Amino acid sequence: MSATAKLPPVGDVTGPGKRRLRIAVCTHSIAREASPEVRELTFTTAALLEELGHRVTVIENPVPGRFMDDFLLYWSFLAFALVRGGRRTFGESFDRNKLDNLTVGLEGHAARNLHRLPSAIARLARVQRVTSRQTAAYDVLLTPTLADITPRIGHLDPTAEYQQIIDRLVEWVAFTPLQNATGEPSISLPLAEAASGLPVGMMFSAAVGQDARLLELAYELEEARPWARIQG
Repeated sequence: MSATAKLPPVGDVTGPGKRRLRIAVCTHSIAREASPEVRELTFTTAALLEELGHRVTVIENPVPGRFMDDFLLYWSFLAFALVRGGRRTFGESFDRNKLDNLTVGLEGHAARNLHRLPSAIARLARVQRVTSRQTAAYDVLLTPTLADITPRIGHLDPTAEYQQIIDRLVEWVAFTPLQNATGEPSISLPLAEAASGLPVGMMFSAAVGQDARLLELAYELEEARPWARIQG
């Protein structure tokens, strides 16, 4: 989609939609299957959707396995641009030595693989053909927002070695990169709760331009199962 393409306006969404939706459920990301606890919570959410009258179908992830490598290279290039252009963007006060290990590691990954970047970006652009077929068959896709429950403090320590950080990130943030690449709208709702008491997000995605559909579904789910609020 070109940068100048105009999308239909979302409009004023003030409550649940009346239309019953075709909802696909997938608990296997591009990188891995969700943890048993998150998987169970996702199917509990799917059961709630069925209770509300929506038609739910379990599907397999249709995205090519190479996607994650391509996405990581694209993400790395963003860090490469930041590090190499830091002084030009932020001025003489920019100090590469103060960057965290994740940023520096991503920059290094991009520098070693710049020759692969054009083909990686081309493949990422083609992924929307796959998701377009999916959104033609289903109105909304339900996945966990993250592949596992909230990790302990320090699990994603930015001062650790780069390879440890990136391996753990790819394992945990295994569902969201798809919509990051395609530009399709998504919404994460705190519909579930882990045994630890911490919230577990459920992510709903739709075709480009269907933001209102996701907001209407969010209104409906919040009415059916209100979640805890952080404000007083």
